[in-house]
Amino acid sequence: MKKLYLLFILLLSCVYGWSQTEILSDTIINKYGVNAGRKQLHLMIEREQKKADVSDGVYDKMIDYNEDIDKTAILSNAIFIKTNKTIAYIENNEKDDLIKRKYLGRVIENLKTFNTDFSDGYIDIQYYAQLFDQTYFVVKGLHNNNLAAYVKNNVNKAMYIISPLFDKDNDAMVALMTVMGEQYPDILIKKIRTMNSESAADVVVEKAAPKNPKIILNYATSTAVEREIVRRNKSPYVQSIIKIADSAKTPLKAIFFVEELAKGKETISSINKITENQDEYFKKLIVMRQAYFTTDLRKMYDKELVHEASKYVTSMNELHEQGDAVRFKSVEKLTATEIYYVLVYGSDDLYTSSFLGCFNRLLIRMKPKTGNEFLDGIGKDKFRTFLRLCANYNTLPTFLSTMKDTNKQVLMRNFVTGLDNSLEGDLEGAVDVANSFGSITDSSLMKEIVFQINKNRAEDSLAHDTRGFKIYDILYTMLTSSNDSITAKLGIPPITIMPYAQLVNDSGIVYQQVFFYGDVDGKGVFNSYVNGFGAPDWKVDKSNENWVKISSIKGKPVIIFANKPHDEPDDEKAQNALQDFLDESEISPSVIIHRGHSYHLSGTLDHINSRHKVVILGACGAYQNLSTVLSRSEDAQIVSTKQIGSGKINGPIIRAFNQRLLEGKDIDWVQMWAQLAKQFPSGDMKNLFDDYVPPYKNLGALFLKAYRKSGYDSY
Repeated sequence: MKKLYLLFILLLSCVYGWSQTEILSDTIINKYGVNAGRKQLHLMIEREQKKADVSDGVYDKMIDYNEDIDKTAILSNAIFIKTNKTIAYIENNEKDDLIKRKYLGRVIENLKTFNTDFSDGYIDIQYYAQLFDQTYFVVKGLHNNNLAAYVKNNVNKAMYIISPLFDKDNDAMVALMTVMGEQYPDILIKKIRTMNSESAADVVVEKAAPKNPKIILNYATSTAVEREIVRRNKSPYVQSIIKIADSAKTPLKAIFFVEELAKGKETISSINKITENQDEYFKKLIVMRQAYFTTDLRKMYDKELVHEASKYVTSMNELHEQGDAVRFKSVEKLTATEIYYVLVYGSDDLYTSSFLGCFNRLLIRMKPKTGNEFLDGIGKDKFRTFLRLCANYNTLPTFLSTMKDTNKQVLMRNFVTGLDNSLEGDLEGAVDVANSFGSITDSSLMKEIVFQINKNRAEDSLAHDTRGFKIYDILYTMLTSSNDSITAKLGIPPITIMPYAQLVNDSGIVYQQVFFYGDVDGKGVFNSYVNGFGAPDWKVDKSNENWVKISSIKGKPVIIFANKPHDEPDDEKAQNALQDFLDESEISPSVIIHRGHSYHLSGTLDHINSRHKVVILGACGAYQNLSTVLSRSEDAQIVSTKQIGSGKINGPIIRAFNQRLLEGKDIDWVQMWAQLAKQFPSGDMKNLFDDYVPPYKNLGALFLKAYRKSGYDSY
């Protein structure tokens, strides 16, 4: 009988050896032809299949997925039927042992990835159905030399994952990269040096260039392998970037005009003239952003406009003691539109007086247009940021007074509508709206806002728009509930009180870390801060060269570490030395305090982690950094200022905070803020204090916390 079977196999082998016919059997015809090496690969496949099979607790060649019959059938088909069919195709059709091993290795990788994801509790049904199905058809297409057509019609994540199988098939790789390069240019452009197909790499460069011309410019001016890959590209757009790299005086500025250069609207000579003049460069960036508002370049313009606007803001801020003629000289030649962009892009660092000076000039220069006509003229670009600024600086009534009541109502309806459909898909508009709530004092206006938010909430509910409903439901709750009930309804920790028990460590000690910087002001603030501690409540240890240690003598144990403000950049070294000491000593401060100018703030923010429960930011405009803090410590309670950070305000806040810690009391922010307000009853000090925002008034932060708790992770 065995001899007859062997004879049958021999005859089949002869037949298929003479014929080019494709074998489409679901089983391996010649099992005896599988050598020892490949048998091991088959055993590995069987082990992974069994691992997947028993993952639901039953060994039955069925993968039960949440008792969903359809999903169970899809996964079971992929793991068993499609996998076995692929193995059979490989063994029945391929002759080269190395090729068979390569293909079988891909099958093993598919199964291992599936088992890892399944054990982690996350499975994308569609992805895995595509992965196992497309592996079969890719192997089949490679065998028949007709893969490109299949790839072209089936480009997706799964196809990209298995693309190493066909990276030497030039037509198939070009077909893949033509689509993938359009969808994921920023990812693929970083992998061009690893692509075996030059044509595919060229396609990725061509697709990435209009979406991220800066990275092409970086490659074109580098000495890396990518330089020649980019420079060989024949695309006119890529060649325009290379022209900028070789001929522009400031390529990093000139790159923002690559579209105009490629279209023949600008020359290298005209671009050089623009980039040499700060005002002209800023003006032209605004024009370009408007022209390419809906393209990928818009985000690139946004970043550059923030950088350029900061130059005007810095100038106005630094000259705050000078007369208006000197202080606002940098913006005197700007139009109303250009001043508007200085405000919305420079909002993070504006002093109150800088904003007011620009705002007054904007009102004068936009005449005879009304406020709504002006905003319509710029397509309502970033208008929520502008209205939020107006609300925060108490100029919203002034701006709204330039328009008719009907137009005013329409504008404010627009302000709170479409928050779930922004072009960026982020939460910037919703956060702007939330941050404006505490500054709008017009009761009729507020009533209209509440009505419109509730209307949008109801519409999204009817439309089953879960994300939109969540945004408006949170905003509506914030507007219609008391402080005490907001947190319960939104499922977030209390915002009016920081329990003392959450600030102490296992030994009952409250640790604080304070950051100082080595400029002249920083050294003065440091000395004032340290001198504020002493007997009978505190002792100060200055023996370490990089930091001081301040410990409580009376009351509950509180220990404060503050780095010494050495001359820059040694101040950063002192901060890092202190951080290393704390880490090695397993000391995790629950309180972090920033004392210094706003341009140093990023250094402090880099140290924030989830163990920080209270974050006190005394820098100018630190209020604009709430999202950064919350991304590092989502339940942190934040004290910040919208405007000028003043030692005359920071000091009393910190002293009041520490006094409560010494007494072992919860930090009742409402009570504490009311008592602090009595110290600043009027005048400039009251104005400074009013710009400080306690945790329970951080409405933008409150919104972000509630949104993240809802299960979404945008922004």
